[in-house]
Amino acid sequence: MRKLFFVSLILIAAGGAGRADVFYDDLGSWEAAATSVTSVDFESAGVPPNSLSFIGMGAGANYSAGGINFAVGSSSDGLLAVLGDNFYYPGVAVITTQGSSTAVNDLLITLPAPVTALGFTFGDFYGDTATVTLSDGAVAYPTADALFINPSLGFFGVTGSTGITSLEITTPDPVMNVGSVYTGASVAPEPAYLAEGGLLLALITGIALRRRLQETRN
Repeated sequence: MRKLFFVSLILIAAGGAGRADVFYDDLGSWEAAATSVTSVDFESAGVPPNSLSFIGMGAGANYSAGGINFAVGSSSDGLLAVLGDNFYYPGVAVITTQGSSTAVNDLLITLPAPVTALGFTFGDFYGDTATVTLSDGAVAYPTADALFINPSLGFFGVTGSTGITSLEITTPDPVMNVGSVYTGASVAPEPAYLAEGGLLLALITGIALRRRLQETRN
């Protein structure tokens, strides 16, 4: 029975380690699934309103704010710039990569420490489908808000059981904007997961007790 008990704990632990990432397309739902949330807002990034700060061009050009690093990824030779409030997109300060000769826009975001809840506001000029690749191997395909039509940013978020240290956003659009980045911890353990673990443990324990009774009678 003791052996079966330890096996059940191993199975439960293995189930927890394999929990898939959950994706969110609105900030409210993501915040409900996260705790200890902090954010970096680029309206306070030190760039004056109605102005642009040119950072660099080509893969590796990078800028840091609040311990978070933003860099042009390896598949783009675009430029990296920080926009002040009300520069082209009203009320939004953004990190932007502007594609040049490459067909893809690529922005790499690296965090100072692993997190299990991560989100950011973003958009691009035409509202294309972006590819978000997380350091834990998960991939999502959110649709960016079209800044050409509405100068506001949408949201993408993720929670999971494995620490995320970075993510890469790629899009065929010539302009990509990130306004704020949110980090935190996913709410854990999940109630449904606990219920499954409890049922599994009860089932294994019941089987073990039944076998013990049968052995005693024999």
